[in-house]
Amino acid sequence: MDGCLDVGLESSVMTNAFPVHRPGLGPGAAAKAPAAYVRAADLAVERLEQDYLRVADEGSRRCYDYASPAFGFACRLAYDESGLVLDYPGIAVREL
Repeated sequence: MDGCLDVGLESSVMTNAFPVHRPGLGPGAAAKAPAAYVRAADLAVERLEQDYLRVADEGSRRCYDYASPAFGFACRLAYDESGLVLDYPGIAVREL
């Protein structure tokens, strides 16, 4: 877990909140954010490599391209001005 500053919780919309906000990325900036990933079923913990790219905001929505190569997963995450997730494809969409 060397270098893991964040915790990732399987199937949680809040799991990306720490690595999205901690580095304070401006549009066009990218960061790697390995996390200690906790599986929901058995609480097993493993290292998860994650990549974030801050993209142009969509109105008041702060947007990031997220990738988790181990899962072959990539999506665009959208957050409100308070830093709460609005859209996490495949997991949740917040009703306003």
